[in-house]
Amino acid sequence: MQNSTNMRILELLRFLYERTDENHPATVSDIIAHLNGKGIQAVRQTVYADTNALIDAGIDIVVVKSTQNQYFMGSRPFEYPELKMLTDAVASSKIISAKKSEELVQKLCRLTSTHQAEQLQKFAALSSRVKPHNEKVYYIIDNIQTAIGNHQQIRFQYYEYTQEKKKILKHDGYYYVVNPYALEWKNDHYYLIGFSLKHQKIAHFRVDRLTSVENLETYFMPIEGFDVASYTNKMVDMFTSESSKEVTLLCENELMRVIIDHYGEDAAVDRYDDTHFTAKIEVNPSGTFYGWIFKFKGKIKILSPKECITEMQQIAQEFI
Repeated sequence: MQNSTNMRILELLRFLYERTDENHPATVSDIIAHLNGKGIQAVRQTVYADTNALIDAGIDIVVVKSTQNQYFMGSRPFEYPELKMLTDAVASSKIISAKKSEELVQKLCRLTSTHQAEQLQKFAALSSRVKPHNEKVYYIIDNIQTAIGNHQQIRFQYYEYTQEKKKILKHDGYYYVVNPYALEWKNDHYYLIGFSLKHQKIAHFRVDRLTSVENLETYFMPIEGFDVASYTNKMVDMFTSESSKEVTLLCENELMRVIIDHYGEDAAVDRYDDTHFTAKIEVNPSGTFYGWIFKFKGKIKILSPKECITEMQQIAQEFI
């Protein structure tokens, strides 16, 4: 008897979790019909008793009082807008393959009702998305995260593409050895950040371009006080030159949102005149940085240092 009661309560909870939400409540008749369809005997009195038992146990079941009470699952670990953001992030990610994206979206959908899950799947359509084909990236991320936690060195090869879109290993298959500090998500890609023994400095590598990743039996002590966020904030699209510089930009007022988007609300900005402001930023002035400046068609200009102005002018000459 006790076993059948437990089964009935568990099936009731499953039904409410999967089939109901604020816009799709279930009546007592709906619940009885579902339980009977599963071969579980139930009447109104048992439904009332079982829902009260679940509520007493802390389950957030909302009861809409009427001539025929209606029930639906209230709060969940994730609200619908939160799941929408997560499924959108998975669907639009350029590092997660189409197959894995579909699996992750399905898992996220199991955290809400079937009605809301249908909406999530509809909005997260993957057919026209740009997706990678590297299915090994998840295991690579797992290996790297383990190495970071253990302060364990890793080695790997790095590949790029030929003009025929064939993968080739950089530097004739050279094995990079790195002290891994962090995995960082930026500009829709995962990056490994760590101390590169080849470069003898902090460097970063696209995770989806790594291959033959191996955790070594050698260990390291991280650089004390290394700030991952500070490092990545200096990078524009994570392409880098040899060192960072403080660069002063002259920006039209309408581009304050751009500076805040890239460098945060703590960016050092000052009024310049009625239509402009200056922004002091720390960046690695690579070609990508200058390309970022170019795209604003003169609405952002470099005021200092002089060497950055000169380099920008030289690059501009290449297009004339």
